[in-house]
Amino acid sequence: MERAAPFGMPRPGGVGAMQAPLRGFGAIARVGAIVAGWALMAISVATCIEVLGRKYFGFSFRGLDEIGGYMLAGVSAFGFAYALSRHSHMRVTLLFPYIPAWVQSFLNALAMLTLAAMAAFCAWRGLYEVLDVLSSGKRSNTPLSVPLWLPQTIWLAGMVVFAAGAILMALDALSLFFRDRTVLNRIYGPQSLEEEIATEIGHAEAREAPDRVRRT
Repeated sequence: MERAAPFGMPRPGGVGAMQAPLRGFGAIARVGAIVAGWALMAISVATCIEVLGRKYFGFSFRGLDEIGGYMLAGVSAFGFAYALSRHSHMRVTLLFPYIPAWVQSFLNALAMLTLAAMAAFCAWRGLYEVLDVLSSGKRSNTPLSVPLWLPQTIWLAGMVVFAAGAILMALDALSLFFRDRTVLNRIYGPQSLEEEIATEIGHAEAREAPDRVRRT
C-alpha cells in the first residue's frame, strides 16, 4: 500500500485545513537544516585549518571549540524540527503489527500529543532562560566572553520551530483520529520494514539520477 505523503504534503482526497501551515513548517525546517549544514561545513573547514595551523604554522583560531559548542546546540534544535518534518524520529514499534488498527490510531495520536507537549515545554523554558540572560547581561566565562543570549537565541529559534511543527501535527493527528483513522495511521504511524526499504531505495535513486543524466 502506498504511504500517504507525511507532514504538509498534499494528501489523496483533497487538502485539509492544516495542510498549508504544515507545508510552511516543512519549508522553514528545510531552510533551517540547510543553514545548519553549511554551518557544520564551515566549522569543519575551520577545524581542519586550525589543526594544520597548529602543527605547521604556529597559529590557531581563538575560541573555535567554544563556537563549535554553541553551534552544536543550534544545529541540534533545528535538526529536531527537520527530522520531525521528514518523519525521521525513532519510535518503539515492536508490538505495532499485532494490535488492532484503532489502537494504532490512538497510540499514533498520543505519540504526537506527547511530543508536542514536550517540545512546547522545552521552548517555554528556553524562552525564560533567554529572557534571564538578557536581563542579567551574562557572558560566557571564556576568553571570547560571548553574550549568552546570542547562542541561546539561536537554540531557542530552533526549538520554537520544532514546537510549532509538533503542535500543528498533534492537532492534525487529533483531528484525523475523529475523521479518518486510516489516513492518521498512514501519515503519523511508523513505517513498516517494506516502506523503510522503499524509502531508502528512492533516496538512492534520487542521488544517482544526476549521474545517469550526465552519462546519457
